[in-house]
Amino acid sequence: MAELIGYIFTLDAIITWALASVVYKKGLEKTHPKANLLFRLCCTTLGTFIFSLIFGNYIILRNLNNSELISYLIACLISGISVTIGDLMYYMSLKKIDASRTYPLVQISLIFVIFFSFSLFGEEVTFSIILGGALILSSVFILSTKDKSEKTDLKKSMRERISEDLIIGVLLAIGTAFFWALAYVSFNQARILTGDVFISNFLRVSFGMIAILILGLFQREYYAGFKNENRINLKYFIYIGIAGILSLGFADAVYIKAAEINGLILTSTFTVNTPMVQQIFSILILKEKFRKRFIIAVILIIIGNYIILFL
Repeated sequence: MAELIGYIFTLDAIITWALASVVYKKGLEKTHPKANLLFRLCCTTLGTFIFSLIFGNYIILRNLNNSELISYLIACLISGISVTIGDLMYYMSLKKIDASRTYPLVQISLIFVIFFSFSLFGEEVTFSIILGGALILSSVFILSTKDKSEKTDLKKSMRERISEDLIIGVLLAIGTAFFWALAYVSFNQARILTGDVFISNFLRVSFGMIAILILGLFQREYYAGFKNENRINLKYFIYIGIAGILSLGFADAVYIKAAEINGLILTSTFTVNTPMVQQIFSILILKEKFRKRFIIAVILIIIGNYIILFL
């Protein structure tokens, strides 16, 4: 039986992720994606370490036998590497296709989460979750469609449809969805092994940071955020770092805690509401244009959430 505290944790994660995405969107206008990725991971590693000291209990690691400890570290490693690869593929996708196509595509991570949760952990998949999730997911695609004034002419649009960049961009977005789903499923597995989310989050983020630090030895743009010439944009890096601490560092842990209470499938289905909350913040904070299709999307989301909660 789903519990209210699990819904509250999920709502907290949704709001934090949505706010962080607004900060990322603004910060990326002034910073290089690869540079802010490493800077964000460094800040988040520090943040998650502090959270683990406050909310975690490292003694639990001593209670694991060698086999359990190895399985736990592997789960954290897979989660950290997967979320980092997913972030990289997301940035690469945005270079190939616009955000209006990329963002809804990465939301199909829900499908991968459901598959992993059902096949690996035997979680129940109800008709109400499938129907409600489909309605909420459809609202994301409605929100992402362009206005007529934003559309290109027919010839250009036809060329874009068959362009190599479009195909690569779509594949990268789907890859992002897969790796993000794998990251959360692995994170949840680490939580199952120890009953902890904050130490696990610190370890997985640390693994991701180490991977990028090593990759940065061959691609120096990852270290660009620490160069003197980028001091003029230092405040944007700091904003992104703080957003990373609150989002990747805290909201992800709260999300997995909600999954512990209400199950990963149900929790993940509700997190598809994030684009709607992000759209609200974009309108209020970034003063983006209000579009009529927003109302249609809200109606679909309300119906979808009602079906999941009460049917």
